[in-house]
Amino acid sequence: MHRSELLAELGPPEGTTGQPEGDAVSWCYADLELGLSVRHLVWYIAIEPSCFRITLPARMHLGPIETPAKDTLLRDLASRGEAVEACAPYVPDELWWRVPASGVLMSFSEDGWLDNVHTSDRSLLP
Repeated sequence: MHRSELLAELGPPEGTTGQPEGDAVSWCYADLELGLSVRHLVWYIAIEPSCFRITLPARMHLGPIETPAKDTLLRDLASRGEAVEACAPYVPDELWWRVPASGVLMSFSEDGWLDNVHTSDRSLLP
């Protein structure tokens, strides 16, 4: 998705990081973060729940979504035939869960609640 399509769908972001010209930039909408490449293409999508609810942009008309617990989410993925594997993609002792078919990565808090879920397509970066 191009930045212009993103603006048409979700409107202006609630917050940004990075430089709009030259460097990659992130746009934030509630608990949703989207990374834009220097070519203004979405290459990164992350959801970082705030507490026990996931809040997505109002224009998505979904309302707050209950943040899934680790056991519930992994069981639901397994029931759909999705393989899930433990991995440490960033820090050796920091455990994440990967869905190999999609490349989605998920982390959970110590008490088992979803902390972060994201995916990226680095081929869209220069």
